[in-house]
Amino acid sequence: MMVLLDEDERASQQAFLFGPPPLGPDAPPLDRLIAFGRERMRFVHAHHQLLSEANRDPQTRHSAALSVLRTHLRVLLASAPTTGDLDAQTDALLALLDVDYVEHQLNAGGHTLQTLGDAWESLARKLCGR
Repeated sequence: MMVLLDEDERASQQAFLFGPPPLGPDAPPLDRLIAFGRERMRFVHAHHQLLSEANRDPQTRHSAALSVLRTHLRVLLASAPTTGDLDAQTDALLALLDVDYVEHQLNAGGHTLQTLGDAWESLARKLCGR
């Protein structure tokens, strides 16, 4: 199952690690953080069935791809800069990108990808003191 996601995950990682702004490294950290959240929400929505299945398997739930995402978020928060516990802030943001959370909000919570992205942006700005 993870093999099916591997190519798209790699493309996503390439975009936020090496791509153009606002997702890539030439943009300011807060802009990257906002763009990352919006893009990841689109990604998990587009791949929700496979990601949801993968999350149910303890061996794939904490995959290398998730580790890359977590590290990337933590680095962006540290660069933004934020104050407080970076690990807690990283985990709080990651929770908003959870596939089952995103799908629930889209299907039963009355949200769209735009409103979820706006909520992500609001939280990111607050964490970064803006």
